[in-house]
Amino acid sequence: MSALGDIFKEANVNEEKVKEIVEALRDNPMMAMAAVQELNLGDEVIGKIMSTVMNDPNAIDELAKEMGLSEDDLNKIKEQIQNPPQT
Repeated sequence: MSALGDIFKEANVNEEKVKEIVEALRDNPMMAMAAVQELNLGDEVIGKIMSTVMNDPNAIDELAKEMGLSEDDLNKIKEQIQNPPQT
C-alpha cells in the first residue's frame, strides 16, 4: 500500500472515501483538500498527509494508481496542481 494509503487506513478512512478524494483531486485539487478536511481527521493526521505529499510528490501518483486511476488521469492531476485554475 502507498504511504498515503497507509495514512488513510490508519485513520480508518474507508477505501471508497479515499477513491472519492482521489477523483476530486483529478477534477479540482482544492476540492480534494476540502474533502480531506471534511473527514475531521485531526491535525496530526492532516500533518502526516501534508508532510508525505511535500516530501514525496509522487505519493499522490502512488495513491491514485492504487485507486485505479489511469495515466491520463494522473497527468491531469499533475497539470491541475502545477497550474491551478485562476479565479
